[in-house]
Amino acid sequence: MACGAASAQPAVTINGVADAAIFSGKGESTGVKAADGNRKGLLNGGMTTSRWSLQGSEDLGDGLSAFFELSGFIRLDTGNAGRSDAIGPPVNVGADPFFSRLSYLGLRNQSWGSVRMGLITTPMFINSITSNAFGDSMALSPIQLVTFAGGPLSGGTGWANSIAYDSPNWSGFSFALLGSASENQGGNNLGGRAQYRQGDFSTSLAWQKVKKNPLTFADGTSPNDTTAWQLAGSYDFKLVKLFAHLGEIKNNGTETARLNVTYRIWDLSAAIPVGGTGSVLIGYANRKTRDAVGPVPATASGGNLERKVFTLGYDHYLSKRTDLYAAYTLDRTVTNTLPAPGRAVSARGNMLALGMRHRF
Repeated sequence: MACGAASAQPAVTINGVADAAIFSGKGESTGVKAADGNRKGLLNGGMTTSRWSLQGSEDLGDGLSAFFELSGFIRLDTGNAGRSDAIGPPVNVGADPFFSRLSYLGLRNQSWGSVRMGLITTPMFINSITSNAFGDSMALSPIQLVTFAGGPLSGGTGWANSIAYDSPNWSGFSFALLGSASENQGGNNLGGRAQYRQGDFSTSLAWQKVKKNPLTFADGTSPNDTTAWQLAGSYDFKLVKLFAHLGEIKNNGTETARLNVTYRIWDLSAAIPVGGTGSVLIGYANRKTRDAVGPVPATASGGNLERKVFTLGYDHYLSKRTDLYAAYTLDRTVTNTLPAPGRAVSARGNMLALGMRHRF
């Protein structure tokens, strides 16, 4: 009886991505994230942050199913779990939790969609990776570098203590909603996304309001409260697939230090197929504010006045699951630096990466 019951259980699958690259970076000591100083070494996750997942589902009948996913990040260069250890002052966040990418369970039905509970990817991050030649790359993608990695957007790429609803697809239209309870971390988070996809054309709009204070790296490294929106679009011309984003991040500061700073963001990227097994990838993104910002140490990364990122790369597939890539990134920032009242300092950095990615 025990063996029969065990064999009837739904299968749990293991999948993930292993990605590493050799890199060489050159830069100044002011304001550049992609190349702070002159560095060479092994880059964990050039095209995709390395990760692994446990997934499972059960058919409950009448079109209803239960499902779950537990997913964490891996640092291939050291073997450590998560993307980061704890970060001290002035950021003050703990290390990534073990399942810091995703940890949720839910119910799904083809007629009404799905509901999930747990740690869930934000609609804003989904919006940025689905209309982007470089996908979810946090090391090479221009739009990710000016928005999430070293940018003023708070909340990170996934929210804990969340409830999510994803609609079915209605003739190309779909939407998603995500809410995250405060649980003594300041305020609540709320986000959403609407998408329309038909043939080679796709467009989507995402919005979020973040008021939770970060406790771990998974919560992001920028304090609340911020409001952001992002419009995305793509069209596949076959000879080239074009992508674009237009958005805004409004930083209202914290309860003890209010701000009124608005950053405007835009980007263009393209994927050009080559020979059926490769693609030339190119992208440019810009983030800029005309508002007054407080001065920061000259070594602060990201550029609190402006950031421009350009990346040119080539991705070659050896199989459906394994590819090799090469990319060159140029990163320019303008930072209002201490001492007060501050002065604008420009900095420039670049990075060359040669890497391999394998999906399992």
